[in-house]
Amino acid sequence: MEIALVILSTVLFGGQFIALDAYQKTNGKTFRSVLFFLFCFSLTGALIFLSLNTFQLSFSWYTFVFALIAACIQIALQFFGIKALAKGRVEIYTLFNVSGGMSVAYLFGISYFHEEIKVLHIIGLILIILCLLIPVFFEKKDEKKNSWIFWILCILVFLSNGFFGSVNKIHIVSGEGLSIKEYMFYMYILMSVISLLSLLVSSLFKKNNNIKEVINWKPALFAVGYGLLNGFGMFLQYMNADKIPASILFPLSNGGCIVFSLIFACIFYKRKPRLIDIIQMLVALGGMSLFFF
Repeated sequence: MEIALVILSTVLFGGQFIALDAYQKTNGKTFRSVLFFLFCFSLTGALIFLSLNTFQLSFSWYTFVFALIAACIQIALQFFGIKALAKGRVEIYTLFNVSGGMSVAYLFGISYFHEEIKVLHIIGLILIILCLLIPVFFEKKDEKKNSWIFWILCILVFLSNGFFGSVNKIHIVSGEGLSIKEYMFYMYILMSVISLLSLLVSSLFKKNNNIKEVINWKPALFAVGYGLLNGFGMFLQYMNADKIPASILFPLSNGGCIVFSLIFACIFYKRKPRLIDIIQMLVALGGMSLFFF
């Protein structure tokens, strides 16, 4: 059941890219646009976890500190990610994003939690990373090369996604602090406060540019949609995280995200699956299946 809920969370995470893409098309990819997006989606996530906890809250400095660290990492991840998407290929960005979430967290689970190393799990991890490299192998020679700034952003995305999962896992497994619902509420509400304050401060130093230019109801709806998918996805992924080893949880989660993001892209953009997409999906499914053993 715990594994099934993690896979269900990947269905929601797979749909995030559609909401994010829709937001960017309606509100751009400027610094203040990113901050507005972060504020809307994180506030939505905070309301989700507050309602899941029946609007009751406790306080713990241990939870607050971990939530603040996770919030800062998630803000950095979203900012680096959106900026990377504006400068380079989505396939390469996805490679760094997902492989960071898997490999950093996998190594962390083995080193910090002393989890068992299984040959099948390592093979599965290699297959999932290989499926991310497939679009790079088929890169056309006439495509424009990515700038060095793009590669730096991708490395930052790699590290941010890996450390985000690791910080959450430490808090959950430690048994200290508050419940996952309260922890996630504090993380999201801190993200929304930091994003809003950053948006207001940046607007003070922006000459001849009204803050209302990035505050529009239509892109806000897409950001809220992203927040709904992200919030419920986080809940399903982490509600039983103390029962699933990190070396299984994160590769399985990121592998499923690859599969469902490909499926949703074909559905929403009415695009016929290419041979590359089918191969990529089959390799990802093969790698995921090895984590059941």
